[in-house]
Amino acid sequence: MGTLRTLFALAVVFAHSYGNLFVGGRNAVQLFYMISGFLISYVIVERKTYSSIKSFYINRYLRLYPIYFVVASSTLITYSIAAFGLGKKVEFFNVYWNAPLVANALLGFSNIFIFLQDWVMFSGVEHNQLVFLKDFFKSDIVLYKGLLVPQAWTLGVELSFYLIAPFILPKKRIVLNLLALSIVLRIYLIYIGLGRQDPWTYRFFPTELSLFLLGAISHQVILPFYIKIFSKERVEKYSTFSTYLLILITLVFWLIPVNELIKTVALFTIFLFQMPLAFLFQSKRDWDKWVGDLSYPIYICHMLVIYVTGFFMGKLGIENNIVISLTVVALSICFSIALNAYIGKPVEALRSRFRVAH
Repeated sequence: MGTLRTLFALAVVFAHSYGNLFVGGRNAVQLFYMISGFLISYVIVERKTYSSIKSFYINRYLRLYPIYFVVASSTLITYSIAAFGLGKKVEFFNVYWNAPLVANALLGFSNIFIFLQDWVMFSGVEHNQLVFLKDFFKSDIVLYKGLLVPQAWTLGVELSFYLIAPFILPKKRIVLNLLALSIVLRIYLIYIGLGRQDPWTYRFFPTELSLFLLGAISHQVILPFYIKIFSKERVEKYSTFSTYLLILITLVFWLIPVNELIKTVALFTIFLFQMPLAFLFQSKRDWDKWVGDLSYPIYICHMLVIYVTGFFMGKLGIENNIVISLTVVALSICFSIALNAYIGKPVEALRSRFRVAH
């Protein structure tokens, strides 16, 4: 699933720099949730990778925070140079200068700890007060612009799942009950109209929980079924076919001339049943894992790359959107390789200390 994860990250990069290509930004994020549910279920339930819940949390911390902090710090430095060195208007600082103290506290906490970044998307300012809003754009001050890595709100959702994962994933009945409740809640929100509008479409953890749990079901139910009914030779053959099929679907999804809802439901259904085979493919191919390791740093660094690229492209008078977007993609990949080499790899050695040897 490594190549798929990186393609999803690139889909988000394109969504922010050009437009929806591949599976589109929102679908990419939600497919990430499903894959995360699958992989976390695998390491907790099947591999029993961690000797304690504490070890699991430390490992997840080391996976997410070091690269995040490097990018967040780089962004703060870049904004400071732009604002105080070049005299440019930087919206990030305007938010803090104009927002009430409690809103600044929320932003400061979430920028440092990542937690609650998703809830920033449900917050706003009215009459100089921090309030809950159904639409975060209908705010006197749009608070998410005070996030150093605004796309990291998805990490807030991920962290909420990590908090409960060790307690619920080993208990299939709880997984199924929570899955049902999450789906019912999503249906209800769609029925009353909230579920059709941002941020409720894919930023609300109680409804997005169903995607993580579907990933867990894919691991705990569908994967064992495939292993039981297929021979090893067929599993190898089918895993290769499924992986390349999913890559093809990811690449051409945006070109398929079908109703968007039907197309999206079909996409998630196909991924639900093909993920186990794609996982088996990745587990035996180091190159797929290497490509997949780029997905997180690409996702985290790309908004900074967009900002810097936009500045220099503007100086050069380049306005072609596809040229700018492809430049952003190329630079994001290069930045990500460097992040993995100088941050990810050393931290990975530290992370290994918190895993149980197999």
